[in-house]
Amino acid sequence: MIGTESVSFRWINCQCFEIRLPNGKTILTDPCYDFKENPEVPLAGLFQLKGFKTSDLEGCDYVILNHTHGDHIANLGEVIRRFSPKVICHSGVAGEIASVYEDMELTSIYPVDYDGTYYFDGFKLETFHGEHKPQRFTWRRSMEEGDIISQDPRLTRLHTLGGLFNMNYLLTFDHGFRIAFVGGTNDGMEERLRTLRPNIVLRNKLTNEMDVERVAKDWCYVMEQSYAQLVIPMHFEVWENQNPGFSDQTFCRANELAEEKGLICRILSPKRTRWYTIHMNVVCRESRAKDLH
Repeated sequence: MIGTESVSFRWINCQCFEIRLPNGKTILTDPCYDFKENPEVPLAGLFQLKGFKTSDLEGCDYVILNHTHGDHIANLGEVIRRFSPKVICHSGVAGEIASVYEDMELTSIYPVDYDGTYYFDGFKLETFHGEHKPQRFTWRRSMEEGDIISQDPRLTRLHTLGGLFNMNYLLTFDHGFRIAFVGGTNDGMEERLRTLRPNIVLRNKLTNEMDVERVAKDWCYVMEQSYAQLVIPMHFEVWENQNPGFSDQTFCRANELAEEKGLICRILSPKRTRWYTIHMNVVCRESRAKDLH
């Protein structure tokens, strides 16, 4: 058997993944895991991974931000202080990031725009417009309420901008392996995935419903439309914290539905902080031609 490693990754919390590239570089997405509890907003605790610290991260050369709500950047400041990474973000929030994280060198911020292609050490980044799930409040109300996750007043404007600037993207590693990162609503990503043909799609949860059969059907649809070999759900920590076991049941049922439909794609039910490695293996099987004579 001949084998090569394509990529290693782990889901940490919310939309935060630690991705280790074949060349040793590490990408961190949307850093949010542990933060100060807010007794006035108990719901905020459902987005938390208690006990996981920035010191538990194994590396971070790049941070890529889908958007800047508190449940996506609560620990960004700690990550910047420990690793001094390149922070890749939409140009619409780059200036605010520079003003908030004032110890950063300006060239550590890498602004990008939609429908762009950018090249880094070990990967290519292609960006696409993203749209956040519906938010039924105004700019003024968001600025008045602030970020209930981090409770950091410096992040109020970034939190509000998070509803405006959402960025999906495709990572293509040097050996051609592809990971698509899709947050928020569909926003045309189904059509894009038909041509992108990623190996893996990281997709945030589609609904807050708690009905196994209904949610499994939704995920089966994602698998069908992803044109990938593997779908990895993210941002379902609320299920994990509120109803342990629901996500495992749901993703298991989604795989059963996919098998019934003859789909190649499967869904992984990732365990938070556990590392996974994707390998490509070639197995030589002896010819049985001699048995035919």
